[in-house]
Amino acid sequence: MRLINKTEPVSAYRAISRIEIAVLMIDVLLILFIVISTISMSSKLRAVAIEKQLKIEANIAEVMTDEINHSFQAMELVLIGVSDFVHARRIEDKDELAAEMGTRQSNDMLRTRISALAFLDALTVVDQTGRVLASTRVWPVPFFDFSDRGYFQALKAMTGEPTYLSPPVVGKIAARPTLVLAHRLTNSTGEFLGTVNASSAQAYFSTRLSRIDVGADSLVSFILDDGTIMAQSPPPPVPDEPQATRHPPKYDTKTLFGLPISGGLISGGVLDDKERYTAVRRLANYPASIVVSVAAKTVDDEVRTTRMPILATSLVICAIIVIITALWSRQLRRDRRQSALQHNQARTDMMTGLANRLRLVEWLEALERDETDPPFALYFIDLDYFKTINDTLGHDVGDKLLAAVAARLTGALGNDSRIARLGGDEFAILRMEIVNEADALRFAGAIVSIIKRPFLIDGHQLVITNSIGGAISPRDGRDLVTLLKNADLALFKAKADGRGTARIFSAELASIAESHRKLHTDLEEAWSDQQFHIAYQPIFEAGSRRLAGFEALLRWKHPERGEVPPDVFIPVAEETGLIVRLGAWVLERACADAARWPQSLFVSINLSPIQFRDSAVEAQVYRALQNSGLPSERLELEITESTLLHKEREVQAILGNFRSSRIRIALDDFGTGYSSLRYLTDFRIDRIKIDRCFVEGLVDRSSNQGIVQAILALASALGLRCTAEGVETDVQAAILSESGCSHLQGYLLGRPLSPEQAQRLADESCDDLPLLLVAGAPRP
Repeated sequence: MRLINKTEPVSAYRAISRIEIAVLMIDVLLILFIVISTISMSSKLRAVAIEKQLKIEANIAEVMTDEINHSFQAMELVLIGVSDFVHARRIEDKDELAAEMGTRQSNDMLRTRISALAFLDALTVVDQTGRVLASTRVWPVPFFDFSDRGYFQALKAMTGEPTYLSPPVVGKIAARPTLVLAHRLTNSTGEFLGTVNASSAQAYFSTRLSRIDVGADSLVSFILDDGTIMAQSPPPPVPDEPQATRHPPKYDTKTLFGLPISGGLISGGVLDDKERYTAVRRLANYPASIVVSVAAKTVDDEVRTTRMPILATSLVICAIIVIITALWSRQLRRDRRQSALQHNQARTDMMTGLANRLRLVEWLEALERDETDPPFALYFIDLDYFKTINDTLGHDVGDKLLAAVAARLTGALGNDSRIARLGGDEFAILRMEIVNEADALRFAGAIVSIIKRPFLIDGHQLVITNSIGGAISPRDGRDLVTLLKNADLALFKAKADGRGTARIFSAELASIAESHRKLHTDLEEAWSDQQFHIAYQPIFEAGSRRLAGFEALLRWKHPERGEVPPDVFIPVAEETGLIVRLGAWVLERACADAARWPQSLFVSINLSPIQFRDSAVEAQVYRALQNSGLPSERLELEITESTLLHKEREVQAILGNFRSSRIRIALDDFGTGYSSLRYLTDFRIDRIKIDRCFVEGLVDRSSNQGIVQAILALASALGLRCTAEGVETDVQAAILSESGCSHLQGYLLGRPLSPEQAQRLADESCDDLPLLLVAGAPRP
């Protein structure tokens, strides 16, 4: 199969005339849709406005019915209280009632009962003949006859409920329109003794209704079930007749109460001469209702006001569509000339001139569609430690190095290969006619050698290695997703095997990937099932061999895997982010255990670079110290050089805060990384830990002795403590002690211990006896 050329035009640009026609048709359809939608919206606008208005009215009516119902319930409670007072006094006839209620003390009692209700004007007691016995309006009470009142006659007739809500009356005492709630008084045998009346000014309820703002030309009424208006805002027209003989106006309740619960339109002549959108709500405990309405003309005016901007907007949108289409058509010829260039630019990496990820995907999709099923190999190339060059020499040098690598690869590849830059320091190569793993590895090895040759960039001679992962089609899959995944797995394997090498996908790699995925799952289950524990390896003073402290080591015992090595599960925990939760847990447990040790011992805890990414580690450390009560000077935090490579300023600030809190900082695995020695001063390190790889060959290799002595000399010059890890022989211990190493750690002195064993060893350290645990042997 022939590979797609970088400059080959795409067929879509040859059919531009069809696209133009399609755009014009879309414009016509869009304008037609806007016109139809505008007409439809205008027709529905009135219904929506009416529904919204009725909903507002219904909500207001609901609130007002609750409020007025509660007011009359409060009045009724007062009336029932007076009735209970009469019963408690065992009053049996009108004379006893007059004797009891005609006193100053009873009058004060009535005043007390209404003192908390601002809307209650007066409380009046009337005997069975209609004579007023007591009133909170006046004392002493002149003669008033209420026997002609409708509520008195209804209650005296002993029909209906013991409480009666009266239509508005002009008070004989107050001489103003009043709403009355009356309650029947009876003796022990149920005979009528009189009434107790609670009066409230009609103006009070009218004022409350007037505060409701439903909209222009609104009407809010409080009416009885027979239509009598109790109160209204605005007030109804006043008849031209004396107030004393004036009857309260009424509405046609048949129409009002026939409305649906959501409200509706009533014609003119029901409430006034206007059509109105009206909502009605009945009081829960009294034969009355709240009526809220607004004139239909008001809603229509609002609809017209809203409709005009919509019509204008639709017209403007249609005009804009026409104008834009005209301008687009005028520009079309120029766009055609630029299309091919833009197409290539979208598929070209601007820095190197190579194809980019999009172009690579198109190449692979074309090969996937090829029915001849041609053999080829897909390679992913990753430059090793490229970030170090960016960090030390600057991004300008890094960018020029990427361009030089691209140029070298392009010059070395023939017409049967294609190369693309995926981004950052990652490249991809498509190589045709690769049919077996031997051919694939041979080509990948040549690429490794090509890139390994030195580059001269701005006066710097740079040597950079690269890792390559490859997958062969159709052996390792034909579809795009499978090939990309398998090549990426092979690249991951190449990096894991030490970088600077090439690996081709195999079934073994797939199995390893599956095992890696299973390890992810097991780690989460281990956290949920609390399978992790902490072991403490003792650290001794080199000269005296006295116990100085312990290093907290995270351990995982899986029910099936057994003890899982930290170098297996820690990297996976860092990938998934679980290390943040694990790290916080280790800090809490280790600080709590160390707080029980003697004051002379410290605890050293490892921190992962991942814990510094969101700056949560600082709060975790201080919380662990506060919860445990461990003095900060007894805590030592171990970090690696890789921690200092990322977010250098943020890490430096966090470590500076730790140092200000007297927390010590140790640099673990010193000498094995790629960071600068300036970190020892810039980050104010307290201790250097010599990696076990240098200690292992200390006796047999002179190079290891030189490295260790150089590290110890550097530590001495900077005033730093130095701990050697992996000490397993007396000879190693002796050399390190004589060379100035301050602390020793290893199996010669002590294996990792359980918290209980560490506690016993710590307690024994209080004695002035040498502490030596050879090969982790248990102490008596």
